[in-house]
Amino acid sequence: MANILHILNGDSTLELFKHTNIQGETFVWREVLAEGPIDTDFNSDAFWNERKAFMCGFFGIKEEDYDQDVYLPFKAIAKNIKNYDEVVLWFEYDLFCQINMMALIHYLGQVREPWQTISMVCSGRIDNSGKLYGLGELSPDQLEKQLEKKLKLNTREFEFADEVYQAYCSSNPNNLYTYSIMPSDEFWYLADALQTHFKRFPNNISGLTEIEQKIVDLAESGISDHRKLVGELLRWQEHYGFGDLQYFNTINYLKPLFEDFETLKLKTEPELSSAIQSLDRNMKLGGASLDQWQFDANSEELKSV
Repeated sequence: MANILHILNGDSTLELFKHTNIQGETFVWREVLAEGPIDTDFNSDAFWNERKAFMCGFFGIKEEDYDQDVYLPFKAIAKNIKNYDEVVLWFEYDLFCQINMMALIHYLGQVREPWQTISMVCSGRIDNSGKLYGLGELSPDQLEKQLEKKLKLNTREFEFADEVYQAYCSSNPNNLYTYSIMPSDEFWYLADALQTHFKRFPNNISGLTEIEQKIVDLAESGISDHRKLVGELLRWQEHYGFGDLQYFNTINYLKPLFEDFETLKLKTEPELSSAIQSLDRNMKLGGASLDQWQFDANSEELKSV
């Protein structure tokens, strides 16, 4: 029997796996590469040091918890990766998963043996309803059927993923533009995810990212409860794939915009515009700094500041 490793996108998928007849070992990838800076040298000391500093600072994770839940488990898997006949990646259509998936395919393309099989299962459109499904929304039987449709990755896919990963780590986010307008036959959901990524840079007119603007709009509509606002964001998002913790963090980041933060009462003009302009944009998405790029609302492209 082949020795198979399944790399899963989250713990909810792991729980679902337990109710299937899918054979093989499982590993949960718990990093959030769609948030914060990324070093191009995946799995290097520089990569992990930068990621730990960001995750602990942005999400408030304890260093020992990061080591135990993210760093050490992956180092153990990486050390033994050549013991597996096949590695199957399980990810979804959204930005959160697409960036993680590209990074892992980039890495596996570098370390795989010629005899190893690297495969991918990417959930999204599984029926004619037009709905995009996450892995956690599938039944155990549907999950097994998704495995039957897995895509075996070859040289072309590894080279493509390497290009995308390097572009995402670049200081120029427009290096991703080609991949956002040319849908891939293998990576069906990447273009939409990258178009969503571009909208995470401040809008040249409002000064806010798409998510920040949605938070302001919801607050202006009268929502005064933080949890209710996050719930609305989770229902609104289509291609982000973020969890509630990321949205709570974004709301906290926007605290200077509120006259009363607890009740989400926004400041009035001109104080609100002034607060928006004063937001600290000294942060990175991949390799690009938010204080150096803006999303042009007319051309829907990123332009340097």
